[in-house]
Amino acid sequence: MVRHSGYTELLNYGRLYTISTEGNTNGVRTHGVRIVPFVLRLAWLVVFSCVASTTFALVDVKAKGIPLHGWVLVDSNPDSPNPLLTNSTEDFKNSSQYVDLNRRSNRGYSHSVYWVLIELPERDLSQHWWLEYGYPLIDYIDVYTGSDATGWALKGSTGDQRSWYSREVYSPVFYFNLPSDSPYVLVRLQTLGSMQYPLRLISESELPSVRGNNIFMHGLFFGALFIMIFYNMFVFVMSRELAYLYYVCLIGAITVFELAVTGFGNMYFWRSDDGWVNEHVQSITVGFCLTFVVFFTRRFLKINELNRTLDKIYIIAGLISLVLAVFGALQASQWLVSFTALWPIAVVFLIVYASVLGLLKRQSGATLFLLAWSGGLIGAVLFAGQMQGWMPSNTITVNALKWGIILNVTLLSFSLVSQIQKLKQEKEDLQQKANENYQLALIDGLTGIPNRRAFDERLFGELERSRRDKTHIALMMIDIDYFKNFNDAYGHQMGDDTLIRTALVMRGCLRRPGDMLFRYGGEEFSIILADTHEEGANNTAQRIMKEIQGLCIPHKESPFKQVTVSIGLAVAKNANIKPADFIQVADEALYKAKRSGRNTVSITNSQGTSVVNIGDYFKNTPKDTL
Repeated sequence: MVRHSGYTELLNYGRLYTISTEGNTNGVRTHGVRIVPFVLRLAWLVVFSCVASTTFALVDVKAKGIPLHGWVLVDSNPDSPNPLLTNSTEDFKNSSQYVDLNRRSNRGYSHSVYWVLIELPERDLSQHWWLEYGYPLIDYIDVYTGSDATGWALKGSTGDQRSWYSREVYSPVFYFNLPSDSPYVLVRLQTLGSMQYPLRLISESELPSVRGNNIFMHGLFFGALFIMIFYNMFVFVMSRELAYLYYVCLIGAITVFELAVTGFGNMYFWRSDDGWVNEHVQSITVGFCLTFVVFFTRRFLKINELNRTLDKIYIIAGLISLVLAVFGALQASQWLVSFTALWPIAVVFLIVYASVLGLLKRQSGATLFLLAWSGGLIGAVLFAGQMQGWMPSNTITVNALKWGIILNVTLLSFSLVSQIQKLKQEKEDLQQKANENYQLALIDGLTGIPNRRAFDERLFGELERSRRDKTHIALMMIDIDYFKNFNDAYGHQMGDDTLIRTALVMRGCLRRPGDMLFRYGGEEFSIILADTHEEGANNTAQRIMKEIQGLCIPHKESPFKQVTVSIGLAVAKNANIKPADFIQVADEALYKAKRSGRNTVSITNSQGTSVVNIGDYFKNTPKDTL
């Protein structure tokens, strides 16, 4: 019996530890590897489930049960009775083909009824034995036991077109309890799908282990698919990118298809169905699966940009796939089932071709996309080949599609992560560019200091903070004296140089990081001093006047014969004042300084009382004429 203790804990607090199987010294060891992205954990879980599925499948096939041989008789008449009612077993053997049921047990798609006569081998008769038929998709299976001497008795009739409750064992595959005295078993098989007869004997003691391993193996497989569905749905909700929604629908359709072909859908989800779901679900799910594959690939690889002709072919392929799903819901026929097995190969080949084009044009994620669908193509070819009867049904061909799906979703997860990172980087670049543009919009192009727009935003914020913290705040309005006359006398180039030099000097006079200088407009500047009393604000203003005088910039049109500034200073406590009113108070102080002869500082206090509107005169009259 396979023991699950051979697998150690896979994920432990974000680190990857030893993974090994009992009796296998080639375990994978990676110590101290930090896996940050959540998707890497999911992808590793998917890979782990693939390894586990392979291990259990191989152990289950090779270590359990007794392989059988038998004689196969093909009858084209579906209404023919049991041939052994009128013929002996020897006659049956002489008119049929002897087959190793453990090696090649697949005849592809056929309308005929298959009769399989099995001569039971020697076995331990002290325990009960079960005949296992391991293909869940058989429509009708009837089992007879007996011999020429005792006659033939119907032991059981079941199949996926019959009631679930006709089964003797709760399992996705079929089991029949055999009487110990029966030397022969005759099995009648009929189906619209692929005709297979994977038959073996399972002892009573082995049956729980065989069933448990089968459920455990497929549990890992479906668990990985469900994780990928929820993960990609989460990514879609966060990113609103349609490619992820298409991928969720694709994995969902694949999951339903695999539930159908493995028998677990009938076992858990549509057990009470009368057979309609089992008869139609494969064509429906394959049709929708391929439809969403086309949508997903067109979106992911941007097929319309790669090749317009190829994009039209994709659209046609999507429409054919959608028609397949509709036809699958309306009717069930052998040609439709056969087409359902072959059409995915054409679509996946189309995807591989588009991936190669994307790789040649250096599209992001195209490499992983190509590897993912190449694995899917190989899996689809092997699976379809054994379903058609072109290849033997064995562990590789039967599980090829599962392995292809596992490889596909694993690599596509990494590819989608690559796309997420690319989109995230693009978003960050756009955000950075937007921030840069916004910052540029707040900077004066000439002096390199914040402009009027930045001043308005900063003043509003600082007044709010001052009001909240109940602190003082000071505002200076600074004007270069007789600057219009300076421009007329020395030219605008010299005027621009003077603006730059005075701005540098004023910025150097600010001692605290929170003190901010702005170019308010023209030759006028403003300074916001947060958490500053009148004395501190006055000291800063006096320092600015002194440093600008120290530049000794000649100004022959000024009575001071050099460039000077006038400063209006307003100080508010608790900032119980609107920004516009606070600016008006500082402007009034500036006008007072100009009326006092310029090259001076004028201070006005605002303790939260109403400010008298000084009217349109002060707003519209040029300051240099006051």
